[in-house]
Amino acid sequence: MSLLGQRPDVGEFRKRYKWMALSVVVLMSVLIGKLIHLQVIRHAEFAGIAHDNIVHRVTLATSRGVIRDRNGTVLAASRESWNVYVVPARLDLEKTWPKLAELLGLGPVERATVEARLRAQRDADLTTLRTNPKHRIREAIVREDVSRDVIGALETNRSHLAAVNWISVPMRYYPTKDLTFHLLGYVNEVSKDDLDAQAAAQEKDKKEWGTTLQPGDRVGRSGVERAWESYLRGQRGWKKVVLDARGNRRTQKEDLAQLDLPVEQSPVPGRDVRLTIDADLTASARRAFAGQLAGSVVVVEVKTGRLLTVYSKPGVDPNDFVAGLTPKQAEGILANPLRPLIDKTMYEAYFPGSTMKPFAALAALGTKAITPHGHETCEHIYVLGKTRFKCEGFHGQIELHDALVRSCNIFFYHLGEKTGIDAMAAVAAEFGFGQRTGVGINHEVPGLVPTKAWYSQHYGGQFRLGFTLNAAIGQGNTKVTVLQLAMAYAALGNGGTLFAPQVVRSIESPPVLGPDGNALGGGAVEIDFAPRARRKINLDPADLRAVLDGMHGVVNEPGGTAHRERTTKVDVAGKTGTAQVSKVTQKAGMDPRSIWYFNRDHAWFAGVAPFDDPEIAVVVLVEHGGGGGHNAAPIAMRVIEDWFTKIKPAREQAAHPKPAAMKGATP
Repeated sequence: MSLLGQRPDVGEFRKRYKWMALSVVVLMSVLIGKLIHLQVIRHAEFAGIAHDNIVHRVTLATSRGVIRDRNGTVLAASRESWNVYVVPARLDLEKTWPKLAELLGLGPVERATVEARLRAQRDADLTTLRTNPKHRIREAIVREDVSRDVIGALETNRSHLAAVNWISVPMRYYPTKDLTFHLLGYVNEVSKDDLDAQAAAQEKDKKEWGTTLQPGDRVGRSGVERAWESYLRGQRGWKKVVLDARGNRRTQKEDLAQLDLPVEQSPVPGRDVRLTIDADLTASARRAFAGQLAGSVVVVEVKTGRLLTVYSKPGVDPNDFVAGLTPKQAEGILANPLRPLIDKTMYEAYFPGSTMKPFAALAALGTKAITPHGHETCEHIYVLGKTRFKCEGFHGQIELHDALVRSCNIFFYHLGEKTGIDAMAAVAAEFGFGQRTGVGINHEVPGLVPTKAWYSQHYGGQFRLGFTLNAAIGQGNTKVTVLQLAMAYAALGNGGTLFAPQVVRSIESPPVLGPDGNALGGGAVEIDFAPRARRKINLDPADLRAVLDGMHGVVNEPGGTAHRERTTKVDVAGKTGTAQVSKVTQKAGMDPRSIWYFNRDHAWFAGVAPFDDPEIAVVVLVEHGGGGGHNAAPIAMRVIEDWFTKIKPAREQAAHPKPAAMKGATP
C-alpha cells in the first residue's frame, strides 16, 4: 500500500465540502435574487423614493390684488419681502445655525425658541424617514419679512449656509395706515381653525378645491379685505427644485434634467379692487376730528349711494397685523377703553337724539297728525304723570319749522303723542332704520326702532306713553348706526330714494408689468357695479319740503342749533343732535369736563349739501362729545367745505384741464 494512499477521513471531508459549497451557492442565489429584485423588479419604486428625497416642490406666492380709492390712490398693495427657510433634517445646528441666527439678527430668546422648534422638526423627520422612506422632508420657516439688505448678507455667506434657502414673498402693505383701517380691514396668517374648517368643507363637497389655503397663507380678516377675499387672493404657483444631501439647491443642467414636466406653474395674481371712497376726503375727516377722542364720519353721494368717506376713530395701523401683533401690542389694543377695533360707522348703534326729528315730522305730516303751520306751546316742561320731560329752552308758541331750527323737544313730545309710536316706527323703517343697510363689509348691526309690539314683548305687556315721547326725540330705546343715518339723510336729499351703500366701484384685472416694472397694459374693468336702490319712499313733496326747509334753518337762521358753526362757502341743511347716554344730565352752562367721559352725551350732526340740489349727505358722531351744535357740526362743516372748495374742484380740473393760453394771443 502506497504511503500516498487515501486517508480514512477524506470521504467525510468531501462530504462536508459538498454541503458547504451547496450552502454558498444557495446563499449567493438568494443574494443575487434579492439584488435582481431590488435593481430590476423594484427599480421604479426605489428610483421614485430617491427622486422624492431630492426633488421638492416649492410654493410660489401669489400677489394679492391692489385696493385703490375712486381716483386710483393705492390704499393696500404688496411690497417686496423675503422669507428665510431651512431644511431641519439637513441643517447643521452646531455650525450653520449659529451663523444664520447671527445674520438674521435673532435675539437670545427668539434664537432659543426657533432652535428648539427646528430640533423637534428635524428629529421628527429623521424618525419618520427610518420607517417611511417616501416621507417628504419639510422646510421650516425661520424668519419672515426679511429685508433686501439681510438677503444680500445671506447671499454673500452662501457657502457657509448649507440647507438654508430664501424666497421672495409679497407682503401686504397699507400706506394710509390707520386712516382706512376699519374700511379696508387687514390680513394675517391662516390659523389651525381656518385650515380645519376648510378641510371639513372640502370633505362635505367631496372634491378638492382649486385655491385651498395652506399654512403660511394670509387672508382677509375684516373690511374689504375679508368681504372681497375671493377676488383679491389670487392663486399660488409652484416650482420643482433639486436639493443635494445637505439640503442645498442644485441648479446644474444635469440636476434639472431629473425633473419631470411640468417644472413650474406660475402664480395667478389677485384682482384689483377700486373703491368708491375718496382718500383725500377721508383724510379731511381725520384732520377735522383731531380735537376729539372717538367717533365717526360717513359721507355719501345722495344720488347714487356711493360712499365717499367711511372713517372711524380711533383706529389701528393694519400693518401691525400683517406679521402678527406682539403680545404687548395686542394687550394695548384690547385694553383701550375707546375700542379702536370697533367700526363706529356700522358695528355700533347709538341713541340718535334730535337727528331723528325730521323722520318723526314726516310721520306726523304723513298721517295728518300735524300741519306745517300748526302750533304747540313750549314752557320748558312736559308733565306726564310723575315724570317731567324737559326742553333746553322756553320757546312759547312754536310751529314745525322753528321746532326743527331750535330743536324744541316739547313740540316733538306733542307730535309723538298725536302721531303714535307705530306710525313713527313705520316711517323710520321706510328710511332703513332698524335693519342692516346691506353694505356688505364688517359685522353691521341693525339698530332698533321700537314699536308697541316690541315694548309689549320686552316690558311685560305694559306699554306707556313715555316710550312714544322718547321715540319722538330719538331717545328711549331707539338706536341707529352712523351709516344708517347717512343713507336716510341721502334719501331726504334725493327726494325719497333709499340706496344701498356702495363701497366697491369695480373689479379690475391687474396690470401687466414690463421688465422695468412699468405697466404695459391690463387694469381693465372686469366688473362694474351700478348703484342699487332699495326702495322708493312714498313722500308728499310738500311734507318733504317743509322738513328740508326746517333743516336749512338749523344751519342758516339765527337761533339755529348749528348757525354759529355754519360755513359761508356752501349752503348746508342739517340737524344737530345731543343724545343722552346715561342718567347723568348735562345742565345748560355746565362744563362737560366735570362729567366722567363715558357719561357725557353723544354729539351728532347730519345734513346734506348743497341745499338747492344736494350732492352729498354727511353724518358726524362724536362719542361723548357733548352738544351736537358745538362739537359735531364744526367737523361736518369742515368736511363739506373741503369737498366743495378744494377736493372736488381739483378732481374736475384734473379730469378736464384747461388748455394753456397761446403765446401772443389777445386777452
